[in-house]
Amino acid sequence: MPQEMTDELRFFTELTQVPRPSGYHDKIDAYLRKFAEDRGLEYSEDGAGNILIRRKGNTRTVVLQGHTDIVANSVSGFDFLNEPLKIREEDGWISAEGTTLGADDGAGLALILCALSDPALEGYDIEGLFTHDEEIGLLGAMELDGEMVSGRMLLNLDNEDVNEITIGSAGSADIEAEFSFPRTEDAGRFYSVEVGGLRGGHSAGEIGNNRGNAILILAGFLRKFSGVRISSISGGIAPNVIPMSARAVFSIPQGFDAYEAFDVYAEQIHGCFDEPDLTISLKECGPAPSWSSDDTSRFLDALAMCPNGVIDTDGYGVKTSSNIGMITDDTKVIIKPRSSDTERLEELVDTICAVFRCRKAEAPRPYIFPAWKESEDSRIVRTAVSVYRDHFGRDPKVTVTHGGLESSTIKEKCPGMEAIAIGPTIIGAHTPDERLEISTLTAMKGYVFELIRTLAR
Repeated sequence: MPQEMTDELRFFTELTQVPRPSGYHDKIDAYLRKFAEDRGLEYSEDGAGNILIRRKGNTRTVVLQGHTDIVANSVSGFDFLNEPLKIREEDGWISAEGTTLGADDGAGLALILCALSDPALEGYDIEGLFTHDEEIGLLGAMELDGEMVSGRMLLNLDNEDVNEITIGSAGSADIEAEFSFPRTEDAGRFYSVEVGGLRGGHSAGEIGNNRGNAILILAGFLRKFSGVRISSISGGIAPNVIPMSARAVFSIPQGFDAYEAFDVYAEQIHGCFDEPDLTISLKECGPAPSWSSDDTSRFLDALAMCPNGVIDTDGYGVKTSSNIGMITDDTKVIIKPRSSDTERLEELVDTICAVFRCRKAEAPRPYIFPAWKESEDSRIVRTAVSVYRDHFGRDPKVTVTHGGLESSTIKEKCPGMEAIAIGPTIIGAHTPDERLEISTLTAMKGYVFELIRTLAR
């Protein structure tokens, strides 16, 4: 690690040692409570487990917000529940060995902790809002007790580019389509097929970068066979991550050999994506109960017909997209559509649900997180741009992100709130290649402090 351990880097490093995968927040909650108690700061918790820490002063209150959970993704069987991350520094970047780094949103949390404790902000009213389980559906923000938050100027610290001020985000949904096909004994010839080595990445930031989807690559191979029957199938780690691996056990009728079709498909697929490490393997295996060939066709047809990837764009970039993100328990497919146009998102959700329902899956219409767009003439946006220009000596890129941010949901819980999203530069979020540029963490701390001072007037 770097020799100069600044406060922001120290807090970030401490956070990498606190296991906090989505769904498991006891350890990070204990860390935050101790942080507040050690500094004599008031804190409160709502029924959903969100924590708000207050630094009292005599100014207008500014709210800093980040989420406590991280995506648990590794190249091997890392124990995210109990093991601290193994971090390293190289050429001004921090990464983790073989796992996600948790800079999304550990970097944001570190900046909040600095603002709540640095003597330079003595006398300023600051609320640090720490939400749960953002990565698996903005669950903490959805259940936030808005009365716990008094400030109406929100700095969401979950952006991933120091050059940007984000003033809006796409809406999204998590569609769960579940099949309940029976399995029967199968006298066919059995194989297992695995796809791996893909780059994956956040399904918002990387959806337009020609990344392969392991689930669809796998399904494309299975669709090559007449009479194919699926025994088991799985893939992906989260709805908002492009699947990096997938596996299936299947059968084809006796008398046919899958290897010839496999060799042709494997050669074709390697040229389709920007995936230098793509692997696909096939081997024979023992028999197991399987879906019927008709039910298998319904399942594979649903995957093929489901919209996936970039659907349309606008002046800010990708406007509407969809990611087939997971297959779990051999029966459930989870899809995450996004759009900065809420009406377009609702249409897309209905289309996807219909695709699966027509093929005998249960696909209830999910809750739809609304899109969010702050007026460029709002006080928070005008102030953020002006302070950025003074602090960095250049104009920021004012953008609307295709990713989902909690700002829209928090604003619904806190009427009258204005919000932006900012943060240091993070590359490869949600993948084992994730890394944080150290200099931008320090630069963003200085900017956040100046922005607090200005907004608090």
